[in-house]
Amino acid sequence: MGTRAEIALDSSALGRLRSRLADAQFGPRLGDDWEHGVSHAWLTELLADWQRYEPARLQTRLDGMEHRRVELDGLSIHLVQTPGVGRSPLPLVLTHGWPGSFLEYAELVPLLADPESHGADSDDAFVVVTPSLPGFGFSDTPPRALSSRETASLWRRMMNALGHEQFVAHGSDLGAGVTGWLARDHGDAVLGIHLATPGLALPRSVEGSHEERRFAHEVADWNRREGGYMHEHSTKPATLAAALSDSPAGLAAWVGEKLVAWSSMRADGSPALTRERMLDTLTLYWATGTIAGSLLPYWAFSRHPEAQLSPGDPAPTPTAISIFGGERVPFPKPPRDLAERFYTVSDWEEHERGGHFPALAEPALLAADLRKAFASLRGG
Repeated sequence: MGTRAEIALDSSALGRLRSRLADAQFGPRLGDDWEHGVSHAWLTELLADWQRYEPARLQTRLDGMEHRRVELDGLSIHLVQTPGVGRSPLPLVLTHGWPGSFLEYAELVPLLADPESHGADSDDAFVVVTPSLPGFGFSDTPPRALSSRETASLWRRMMNALGHEQFVAHGSDLGAGVTGWLARDHGDAVLGIHLATPGLALPRSVEGSHEERRFAHEVADWNRREGGYMHEHSTKPATLAAALSDSPAGLAAWVGEKLVAWSSMRADGSPALTRERMLDTLTLYWATGTIAGSLLPYWAFSRHPEAQLSPGDPAPTPTAISIFGGERVPFPKPPRDLAERFYTVSDWEEHERGGHFPALAEPALLAADLRKAFASLRGG
């Protein structure tokens, strides 16, 4: 069942954070319009807010969760397990991406575990498992970069160790890759999956549909304009990690710019991701010293192409996909016919809001999609 764990933010790391924030160096002012990257004015305000931030509030949130550890292949994997309130809750594992953590799902979990208390049917309850990816949060950093396929194998064993022989799964960003491999390799245990922001490989030739060719063009253009972070992660992660691990200003700039760019926007132009949740994320990365480990999946992806999910012969596992929009910097929207090269698509939803972090921006919307996706997979 995994071992119950007490989780605490490292007090010495928090002490270093306070002193480094008080002496933050910004460099020359290159602009405040985000065209050069992070806005100087925005970063200045963020760091001032981080100085006023109270880590004790985050620790209180952590204390209210049921933390467990599962030992797998010499790695201690951290997870939060939330029991379901209903007749027969369905086990569900939620896998986050970058730059995220298990905290990404904190507002979503109650809606899934206790739906009746949030205006939904108690028969739609889930037992919710939210692990920290290897190298993230309170999980160990692996001695070598693990592929999404290898992490999927760990997740199947993790769920079995928790007593869940069969389960369903959701993932976004890096988590979508892990969840895709759960469907492809572990269909005997995985009843169905749901994906948000799924990573889909582009057609190798120009013989795809018109929509696939459009998507390929949009992805190439997005990578030219926005993909520098990904190239650095996948080629020189140790160099970047040294800088981000030493400087909270650098960490806030590198991670914060993506949190703003990829968040959906409110009517007033502010990100749907609140400032407090942004600072929770930054503090977790700093206090656990895991920004370095969080870069490793990109290295693994670039070095092990054989472990990338390939099109053709999709697994029969039912796969529901939700496409969320409204980001400040829009992501290309993949066409359904491309997704059907990879998955047995059982449901397809497109939303104008939610962005890259729908669990934070629109938890009720994502919860409704998850209940719908897995409704037919519950026992009679």
